[in-house]
Amino acid sequence: MGRKIIAGLGAAAAAGALTLGAATAQAAPGEQALNVEQIPNTGITVGSNGVTGGFVASILASATEPGVTQVSLNTTPTESCSTNLRDARVGISWTNKSTGGTGSDVFAACTDGRPSDGVAIATGAGSVEFTTTIIGKNDQTFTVVPGSGSFTR
Repeated sequence: MGRKIIAGLGAAAAAGALTLGAATAQAAPGEQALNVEQIPNTGITVGSNGVTGGFVASILASATEPGVTQVSLNTTPTESCSTNLRDARVGISWTNKSTGGTGSDVFAACTDGRPSDGVAIATGAGSVEFTTTIIGKNDQTFTVVPGSGSFTR
């Protein structure tokens, strides 16, 4: 597949992701869903015959115990976890602008064909900014637009 086709697909995916959006987590009992303002991850997947699909993946966040935030991936299309993103991981780096705390982690994007439960990170209270990227297996998944955004705990 030529570079122009891949570049064109990447540009189309990037254009779709440049709309700043908000996502709210579906919180489990005892958790508080957080409003996340963000530009979601956007990318493509590649197989032996070229580009096999695309994805848009935003971050969901919920407050669990004091100072701990559960983050996970919300994928579009929803079947991405059984196809494009089934072996992918998510890298997240964050900074708490209120306390100066920072951290990073990597977690599985999907488990058993659905978005994974993600990872619990000790963000503390305050305004948290983050960046994310999708890490593919064997160079099969490419992030065209890294995710970025913020939420307040």
